[in-house]
Amino acid sequence: MISYNKKKLFPLLCLILVACFAVISAGCGSSSNSGGKKVAVSFANSSASWQKNGQTIKTSLEKEGYAVDLQFADSAAQQNEQLKAQIASNPNCIVIGAVDSEKLGDVLAEAKAKKIPVIAFDRLIMNTDAVSYYASFDSRFVGEAMGEYLEAVMNLKSGAGPFRIELFAGDPSDNNAHLFFSGAMDILKPYIDKGQLIVPSGETTFDQVATKDWKPETAGARMQKLLAGPDSGAPIDVILAPNDGVAGGIRDVLKAAGYTAMPRMSGQDAEPKALEAVKNGEQTFTIYKSPDLLVAKTVRMIKAVVDGTQPDINDTKTYNNGVITVPSYLCTPLIIDQGNLSEVK
Repeated sequence: MISYNKKKLFPLLCLILVACFAVISAGCGSSSNSGGKKVAVSFANSSASWQKNGQTIKTSLEKEGYAVDLQFADSAAQQNEQLKAQIASNPNCIVIGAVDSEKLGDVLAEAKAKKIPVIAFDRLIMNTDAVSYYASFDSRFVGEAMGEYLEAVMNLKSGAGPFRIELFAGDPSDNNAHLFFSGAMDILKPYIDKGQLIVPSGETTFDQVATKDWKPETAGARMQKLLAGPDSGAPIDVILAPNDGVAGGIRDVLKAAGYTAMPRMSGQDAEPKALEAVKNGEQTFTIYKSPDLLVAKTVRMIKAVVDGTQPDINDTKTYNNGVITVPSYLCTPLIIDQGNLSEVK
C-alpha cells in the first residue's frame, strides 16, 4: 500500500488548482467578460453620423458585458470582406449599416447557414432571405411628410397654383431613397396631374431624378443643367430635395445663379448647415431623425435577439426586400421648421 504525506499533498493540490484556473482563464480571453455574448457591427464609413452611431452601439453593449467587433467600410467590396471575417468568428448577432444594400446577399448566405441573426440598421438589405430584422425610421412616412408639408405651405388643397417644381431623389442603391420618393409623390403627383404643380423638365420618375451616392455636387450639377435649359425662363417655386446634403448642393447653385429668395425646399437629417438654412429662410424645413432614438431601439433589438427573445416590432408588412418582408421597428421622425428648431438636440 502506498502512503501519502498529507502535509505535502495539500500544497501540491493547491498548486494544481491554481494552474488549472490560470489555463481556463487564458483560454476564455475577452469572451469571459462577455458571457459568450458576441456581436458583430458592420457600418458604412460614409459620414460622421454613421461612425458615431456605430461607436455608440458598441459602447452601450460593452457596458452590459457584450463583446463587440465594430468595423467600418468605405466600399461594398471592403464590407463584404469584413463580414466574411466577422461571420467566421461566429457572433451571436450581426448588425449591418450597408454601404450598398444590394451587394450583401452572397456573404449573408453564410450567416444564414450558420443561423446567425442579421439586423439591418437604417438601410434595408435587399434581395436576400438572410435578414432577420430591420431597425430604421419610417421612410415612407418621411416622404409623405415632405409631400404633405409642401402641400400645406403652397395651399394646394385650396386649389392654389400653378407652381413650378423640380424633383430630386436619393441614391438608387438605397432602398430608403425609393421609399422617400414614392411617399412624397403619393401626395404631390395628383397636383402635377391637375396642373397645379408644373415640372418644367418633365422629369418625374425616380430614375430620372435620382442622385447617385447622395452627393450634393451631383444634385448641383443637375440643377445647373436645368437652369440652363427648361428652368431658364422663370424662377422655380418648389424643390423636392430628399435630404439636407442634396438640398445644400441645389441651394449653392441657385445662389450662384442669382436667386436671392430660395424656392420652397424640403430636406432631411437636420444637419447643422440645414438648420442654419431653415433659420435664415433658405430651406423651408428638414426632417429630424433622432440618432439616439434609433440607436437605443437597435440596442434593445440586439439584446433581445442574443437572449433568444422576441424583439419589439411595429411593422410586418411594409419592408419587402425583394425576397421576404422583413419584420421591422420603425421610429417616428419629426418635421423641423422655423417654429421648432429647438427640438433638435
